[in-house]
Amino acid sequence: MHLNKQERATFLLLLLGGFYNGFVFSAFQIQDVIAKKALHALDWQVTLLVMLWPLSNLFSIWWGKLIEHSHSLSKYFLIAAFLGRLPLVLMIFVSSYYDFLFLIVLLFSFNALMSPAQNTIFQTNFTQENRGPAFGYMSSLMILISLIATYMTGKLLDVNESYFRYFFVVIAIFGTLGSIVFSKIKINKIKRSEKAFPNMKLLIIGPIKRSIEVLKKNSEFACFERSYFIYGIGFMVILPAIPKYLVDYLQMGYSQTFLAKGVLSQVGILLLAPIVGRIFSRRNPIQFNGFTFGLLSFYPAILLVSSFFLNYSLSNYLVYLAFIVFGIAMSGVFISWNISSIFFAGDEDVAMYQSVHVTLTGLRGLFAPFLGYVILQLLGIRAVFITSMFMFILSSYLNFRQFKASQKKVVLET
Repeated sequence: MHLNKQERATFLLLLLGGFYNGFVFSAFQIQDVIAKKALHALDWQVTLLVMLWPLSNLFSIWWGKLIEHSHSLSKYFLIAAFLGRLPLVLMIFVSSYYDFLFLIVLLFSFNALMSPAQNTIFQTNFTQENRGPAFGYMSSLMILISLIATYMTGKLLDVNESYFRYFFVVIAIFGTLGSIVFSKIKINKIKRSEKAFPNMKLLIIGPIKRSIEVLKKNSEFACFERSYFIYGIGFMVILPAIPKYLVDYLQMGYSQTFLAKGVLSQVGILLLAPIVGRIFSRRNPIQFNGFTFGLLSFYPAILLVSSFFLNYSLSNYLVYLAFIVFGIAMSGVFISWNISSIFFAGDEDVAMYQSVHVTLTGLRGLFAPFLGYVILQLLGIRAVFITSMFMFILSSYLNFRQFKASQKKVVLET
């Protein structure tokens, strides 16, 4: 990358913040397995836990509205630091699933403001050419730390599973430091609303109206989000089944479970994020998603195949392969999910676009994990895998169809 002075300063702070956030990201990967094994959570309790991340994203349009009326991002990163991350030190006193659930709710609730705030940084402080690669390098470092932390935690919990409490204390400290580092990044001036803070009525109703306005005004973005919504159903419907499949069906220990779910699933992002970031910068995100969602459909497909070999060691290797494929596909999804909104926002403030994108994650989180739980209980785990695979294939098809239509429109207009 050829970075100017401001890009270089921003990039260095993003790398440092990404280093600390890698520890937080490791918690996102394994918190459901910890609840299942260490706290003996029931299937419906695990389902509730995996719903927290998407449900917390419902707050994003309100965070986005506040950011849209603010000239500084520092306060929002500090809110995430001291209200969402530092309280995790209390995990040392956790003795039940419900104690654990309460602290994870705090973590995810305030994490919902991070994405729109980060998008503003990438929109204002980086050129189009450097935006994708910069995000890719930051992501690779974050994933490297997450991968190491996850693997070491698996080894530690195989010795004594009660040590998960100390793991979350580390998450609290490093997560707080990561948010503080992000708060030090100064953004370029962009056009903001005149009011520094909206009144209460505007704050409550305004984000909903603004979200509808964004989707109506930008039909291409609305179609893009439709396909993302369907992909998200495929992604979330399988979440309640994974801990049960690895722990109950395959009888995996912490090391094996974390190797699959927390290490192999992230290797693709670790190794490919900078490369994929460059590809993303040169492609239309609609076409880009068509390829990545199509590749992702092989993840539940391989898990489905593995379910026919439960009495053989081959099943474990197929699961490892499934998570490797998942990681490769997610290297694209991860970048697309985080910065595609910038493409559609154009010259507008991206914070609200990204907030709409993140909030739609919350809407599908209201039902998709629960749908997965119902399918799991009524039809079995293979039906969950098939449903997930179908959703990925459908979203891939819709993206390719939208891209083809947009290309025809460009030809007609010229």
